Amino acid sequence: TQEEKPWQQKEQAIPAIFSLWEEEKKELIPLFAARQPKQAKDAMVRGLSYFLCALCWLNGRAVNNVNGWEKEVESLLLRPLNVVDRLSFIFARPALHHSFVQLDELFIELTKLFYKQLAKQKRD
Repeated sequence: TQEEKPWQQKEQAIPAIFSLWEEEKKELIPLFAARQPKQAKDAMVRGLSYFLCALCWLNGRAVNNVNGWEKEVESLLLRPLNVVDRLSFIFARPALHHSFVQLDELFIELTKLFYKQLAKQKRD
């Protein structure tokens, strides 16, 4: 069997990740509202991993080096503005409400990038 390479099926794989984030968000909103950041941390870490996958896949590649993610993300052509600084903040403090807001903003920007790229590919 051929190993699955989701970055080669971006049209299906990336929207699936966006859905996973929407599910995490539904769990995170009440936790932050109730000021329970410790309970939110695991879902935030999952959200971060979803974001990194979607970002790499959008650029047509696998996530290769999570420990050296800064260099990997900097080398990507398609990425949200100031993504490395913003992700550094979230990685350092995943349980903060501000990190949640920032991660959600990154997902919104990534969604726009994805659909813009998709439209461009359909034109070409």
